[in-house]
Amino acid sequence: MVTESVFANSRQMVLQALRDDGRASFAQIAKKIGLARHQVAAIVQAAVAEDVLRLTVSISPDLLGLERFAYLQIAVSGPVQPVRDALVSMTESTIVADIAGHYSIDAEVRVGPDPHLRRTLDAILQLPGVSDIRTTLYESIEINRFSPFHTAKAPLTLDEADRSLIMHLQRDARSSYRELGEASGLSPSGARLRFERLVRSGAIKVVGIPVRIGQPDTPTLGLGIRAGVPVNELLPRIKALDPEFLAVAIGAYDFIATISADSASELVEVMERLRGTEGLAEVDCWANLKIAKEQYGQSDSLSAASE
Repeated sequence: MVTESVFANSRQMVLQALRDDGRASFAQIAKKIGLARHQVAAIVQAAVAEDVLRLTVSISPDLLGLERFAYLQIAVSGPVQPVRDALVSMTESTIVADIAGHYSIDAEVRVGPDPHLRRTLDAILQLPGVSDIRTTLYESIEINRFSPFHTAKAPLTLDEADRSLIMHLQRDARSSYRELGEASGLSPSGARLRFERLVRSGAIKVVGIPVRIGQPDTPTLGLGIRAGVPVNELLPRIKALDPEFLAVAIGAYDFIATISADSASELVEVMERLRGTEGLAEVDCWANLKIAKEQYGQSDSLSAASE
């Protein structure tokens, strides 16, 4: 008989396997963790139906014409909801969350060439109740489980078939190649070749994103880290902690990171390891109380640069 704790552990391993590859074979996952294929399929179907897991594709910032990335901590005087709603509706925002501490809410923004960032910050500052924004620029994104990296290289040239395929994948990341072919006007083998080309080039990433919007029981912590040694010396030590997100930053912090876990006790363990890391000067952390937006590019926003 499968106990509740064994099932919970198996469920966690299945969802983790899909985190990095949303199209991973159920049979391969089952073999790896010692389950039957139908058990893996049932776990995934239940997670999607219960809105715990979102299987989708994230789109490369290069294809969307995005060049600069910043982390914002926003102080709000008065109710946060109007500011939160405004941030969620902005096309520039990728993540929006209520946080604990001096700042009421944080956001990641991805923008095009200057002065796009300045205009975005000005628009946020003009929102009723916003009293201050602490801005930290990303120099480089080192880890992002749920999005392709910005490369600053010429983006892959897309045609209408590519766009249709990406749009269909955003609705159903596990569509068969026959379904992808029908959606994009290609044969199943042609759809497979297009898909593999898009993944290989870094244009898209198929992921299983935990649905954390409005779910405070999924713990995540934001981290602002200051280095006491050269950044390149500390970087591999922080990477070894397996953060969900890690960026080398310019501004208030040398690194911005996000760590996640399945329980508060696991987060405490990670924080203990982080605080004991050689070369770390100081770390600020804040709880993400409520994630209102987590979105990594929409297919209808593919820029003219990809044409």
